[in-house]
Amino acid sequence: MLCVLSAPVLPAERSAEIAALKRTVAAQSLQIQELVQRLSILEKRTTASEPAGQPGLAPDTPGVIRPSQSPYDGGFGTRTEDDAFSLKANGFLQARFTASRPAAGTDVDNFDVALARFALSGNAFGPDVHYFMQYEATTFSNSNRVGMLDWWMAWSSSPNLQLQAGRFILPYSRQFYTHPGDLLFPDLSEADYAFDLPRAVGAHASGDAGWLHYDAAIVNSVRALDGGGQQNASGSLGALVRLEADILEPYGYNESSPKPVEEAQLSVGVAAAYNPVDEASGFQNLMPGDRARNLTVDLGFREDRLSIQAARYFRTADLALAGAPDNDDRGYYAQVGYYLVPERWELALRTSGVDFDAANNPAVAGDVTAYTVGLNRYFRGHDLKLQADFSILERETFAGLDSTGRRLRIQSQLRF
Repeated sequence: MLCVLSAPVLPAERSAEIAALKRTVAAQSLQIQELVQRLSILEKRTTASEPAGQPGLAPDTPGVIRPSQSPYDGGFGTRTEDDAFSLKANGFLQARFTASRPAAGTDVDNFDVALARFALSGNAFGPDVHYFMQYEATTFSNSNRVGMLDWWMAWSSSPNLQLQAGRFILPYSRQFYTHPGDLLFPDLSEADYAFDLPRAVGAHASGDAGWLHYDAAIVNSVRALDGGGQQNASGSLGALVRLEADILEPYGYNESSPKPVEEAQLSVGVAAAYNPVDEASGFQNLMPGDRARNLTVDLGFREDRLSIQAARYFRTADLALAGAPDNDDRGYYAQVGYYLVPERWELALRTSGVDFDAANNPAVAGDVTAYTVGLNRYFRGHDLKLQADFSILERETFAGLDSTGRRLRIQSQLRF
């Protein structure tokens, strides 16, 4: 019996025992780590829920997606703990009633979903890479279309340079570059419809150099708001440059500020563009194959309750029609807004004119001059407001015939 008890342990048995002990220690260590991690999470959540806790995103384990403590922060969204990725959702709706009384023809009373947009935006793989996508629905033109409005990505590590690629809004017209929810009137001016360069697919560089902001873009053929398609039928690329100088405080791209500003704002901009036209436009009196050289000069001024904005448009179109001379088209708008009651009631006035040089697109009858008065009621700034305007529309055909029509628009707006 003593011989058995005092017998040495064989090496194979000792190795098996050591391996078993290691497995036990590893399992217990893992359990301890999980308990410590769980305790840390509970402590952080308890601290965050206390009154003295900091507002913002609730702490959680690294890399885990977490919602904001506040369900709304300029949109509904989420982000990772390290802020490497984020996603924000926004919505926008304009519902409009229009009563048109032309000098000749049928009177029209009509409701429209003018604009209905859903947007997603955020950053990816760090703070320098951003993305934006936006889909739009509308009932304009007796349709119920839904389509991709914007889809782009951008890189920026400083205010001096941002690089952008995809389909994006073009920094040509001050009025169109302004979000439609921040306009002084329910819609763009007649001149902006006739001369604007809205969106295109391409590449864009922009940045700030103190009081001067610059934009430069190379894009596919730019379609007017009544044009379709995205690619270049002719293969030619368009180009655009814009410079904006802040003379006083920056005016920005906002036609109306519900809250009176403390310091006067004044910015002046100039933009030039070359556009190989690939789609016909009744708005702009252009046909496929035309080659358009565009120039616009604009300014925005704001002081206390007063806002003033104006622009002049110039376009020389080398027409595709054989033997036809160039068309030199001109346009303008000037508008003023004044808050009768700050943050509540605003009175608006605008005049806008379009002078086409000669007939080109068969859908265009001639020139137009509009005189418009508007009244805006703000409930939550531009995010919830009601707008109404009345216009006198004076038209002159290319044959020299004059007519006068009237138009009433009432529009409700929701943005979040």
